[in-house]
Amino acid sequence: MNSPKTILENMRRARVERILSTPPTGLLVSRGFRRLLCVLAVVFSYIFFFTLLIPVSKIWETITSGGHVVTMNALGPAQRFLLSVATFVGWAGTLAPLILLASFLFLRTSMRRVTSLPDEFLDEREIANRDWAFKTGYLVIRRVGFAVAAGFLVLKVLAFNPSINLDDDGNRIREGLEANMFAFDTYLSSLTGMGAINFYFNMIGLLTYVAYTFPLILLAWRESKFTEVNAAPVNLVPLEGAAKIARQYFRRAGLVGSVFVGFVLFLSLGFAFRPLGEFLTFSGALFLFFLVAVPYAMFVYIWASIKTVEILKAAKADNYNQGRYASASMGALVFYVITQLLGISIALIFTQLGNFSSADNPILYLFVAGLAMIPAQAISFLFIRKLGNGQEAKS
Repeated sequence: MNSPKTILENMRRARVERILSTPPTGLLVSRGFRRLLCVLAVVFSYIFFFTLLIPVSKIWETITSGGHVVTMNALGPAQRFLLSVATFVGWAGTLAPLILLASFLFLRTSMRRVTSLPDEFLDEREIANRDWAFKTGYLVIRRVGFAVAAGFLVLKVLAFNPSINLDDDGNRIREGLEANMFAFDTYLSSLTGMGAINFYFNMIGLLTYVAYTFPLILLAWRESKFTEVNAAPVNLVPLEGAAKIARQYFRRAGLVGSVFVGFVLFLSLGFAFRPLGEFLTFSGALFLFFLVAVPYAMFVYIWASIKTVEILKAAKADNYNQGRYASASMGALVFYVITQLLGISIALIFTQLGNFSSADNPILYLFVAGLAMIPAQAISFLFIRKLGNGQEAKS
């Protein structure tokens, strides 16, 4: 029986071999894509952070009158502005986490060769850049945390220390400081108006995201200046790796499908057992599921789309093996186009949700189109697997 140490060593060795056999290639390691991911991660981190600092509950209290929502025609300019802010916070608070998690997954995939392989598989520049990125990321996060803690400490000492007299007129300045601190404390309390657990979960989640992503951003930005020297193993072109990519896709898609099937079964139990149903509804479990599962499904969809384009280009460059791969390539292309059309239609409808009436609610179409994308992309990869198996037989 293998010892735990031997099992861990075997797992590490298998992971290294897997990364060496299927390294990130093409668009995933291009300069523009890496920098786009860095920009998305930084910009949407700030957007999400600012949405957490806007007291939405107070905004809705200002817009409402006597517990009833005022009609749009009765809203004044200031109330219309506040309504726009509340709407923006709602959309940004929903979309930003999805974009942040998707960008993190792509950054991890793009940089996994440099971040995950031992030093003997990397050159001196990659080792130096990796060490610099993680050291700098840790240093910046540590200093920001210290600065925030020190700032709150100074405010607390100035406002609430009774031994400090700041002017000759008694405690007028102290009273002003205490009044300002009380207002600041009230503001901080208002941030939890939509639920304290929800606010602190989002804030701690954002801090965790930044801690994990910031070194990746630094590394990806610096590494984007250079060409990936080991973008693909020797004697392996994308078409020859199509079978491996197909297996990887079906493994990831199977994980997504299993999670969603398990969720549906769990939800069905919630209808049968009321306590479980109430837990799912009021505990935030539904939100947590979509926060984790949907970004990963988006990642799989976008990753698979990129790989499909690369493989179809490789098949074309190979002249479809004198036409022997033409039918498989055409099948992959047709279902790839169907998948993309469904995805584009979903994105376009999302941008117009506010223009639909209650009678023309597109939620059913969005649900059906989202489900249809799964078998369409899976069929496309059945043809890609056929391409890869044919190429392996040719070799």
